[in-house]
Amino acid sequence: MSLLQHNRKLSDKVNRHVKNQVSRDEIVPKTQSVTFTRNLRVDNHITNQVAALIDLGIAENTKQLINDLVQSRINQLNKEDQNRLNKVVQSLEMKDFYTIKSKINN
Repeated sequence: MSLLQHNRKLSDKVNRHVKNQVSRDEIVPKTQSVTFTRNLRVDNHITNQVAALIDLGIAENTKQLINDLVQSRINQLNKEDQNRLNKVVQSLEMKDFYTIKSKINN
């Protein structure tokens, strides 16, 4: 036997009116982009290969070379994996934004 007895006919007759619709942007602001320097840890062999590619003129600097290599690999992904990647990247970007925001507010 149930503890609560609901009168379904009564709930069908109740009119619900929203007085103030809240948008998602009011609760979760659109993520602003933050940029700060991070380090990647790699071994000396990868560091030497990156330096050699820059010496060959493949890129002007390490940042550009790594960006180009990452973009090249992303372009090889199928659309489904690219969409999944974008969602993960957006989550990480939001994490960075809120981390910086919390440091500024403290």
